[in-house]
Amino acid sequence: MKKSNFIFRVCASIALLCSLVSCTQKAEPTASIFPLEGVEPAVYYTAPTPLADGFDGELAIIMLQGWHGGVQVLPEYLALQKSISEAYVISPMYPRTEMTEAYNIEPDGRAIWNESWNPQDLSKPGTPNDDWRGGGDANGTELSSFDIIDLLFAKLSDKALFPNLKRIALVGFSAGGQFVGRYVAVGKGEVREGIELIYAAMAPSTFLTLDEEDTWHYGLNNRPRYSRDLTPEQILNNLRTRRCLHGCGALDTLSESLDQTPCAMKQGENRYIRFQNFQNTVNADPEWSKSVVFYTFENIGHKASKAYADPFFANYIREGLK
Repeated sequence: MKKSNFIFRVCASIALLCSLVSCTQKAEPTASIFPLEGVEPAVYYTAPTPLADGFDGELAIIMLQGWHGGVQVLPEYLALQKSISEAYVISPMYPRTEMTEAYNIEPDGRAIWNESWNPQDLSKPGTPNDDWRGGGDANGTELSSFDIIDLLFAKLSDKALFPNLKRIALVGFSAGGQFVGRYVAVGKGEVREGIELIYAAMAPSTFLTLDEEDTWHYGLNNRPRYSRDLTPEQILNNLRTRRCLHGCGALDTLSESLDQTPCAMKQGENRYIRFQNFQNTVNADPEWSKSVVFYTFENIGHKASKAYADPFFANYIREGLK
């Protein structure tokens, strides 16, 4: 064999081997920030590609960011995208002024929430009317944070853009978990026929109770515009019929960044105790408990990336509640 032929074959073999190795490795997750079309004032979302480009897969995940999100691509978004790589993962962004200032974003007319809340004093609640975690409106508007989810459900239900979609999961951790838990109770939750809709509300600082004396978002009193006209019976029916995973880390026992308002402290001294107390409340209602799964993430504190990488969570998102 000529030396040149030998070298050529060796190089070709190496190239083929490198190609095979590359094909077996998962691509690293990527994401960009896009404006949500048809919404004023401007609202942005994180996704690998724009909604308008569509997606031919069967699974979509809407991921809610936490209290310190709203302005950038977060590590937990990338962790979720990597954990369930076959899904189209989209994350709407609900910024607070504190976060835009922290990242030197000049006022640009985008929707802003939670102007009435003091992030330096967790013992004093603001008004429910501007709290994105419970469906409040953006400052100076009638644009509810829950309206954005309804719009995303409608876009994902567009058969021309998402022809093969079979399941949508609305998931959140921490403040995002608060959001999902409240949306389960009062959100419209409308998707096209043939799409299964499931929820995952994990590690929230507080839970919604059906107490008609406690103010929203702890109880049912003084609800914001989006959910004001629902009766307690309608809310309970939503909770009993919508499938939801509630999860919390067994080590999520610190009080840092924890809601410490009087209504919150009635639920327990830390997130894990509040999670256990809420589980007892749900289990006392046989109809409600049929639609809910409770799961403890062992050896996890308040870490969204680890929860999203947990096999139990990933299997629930892929398979639903069995």
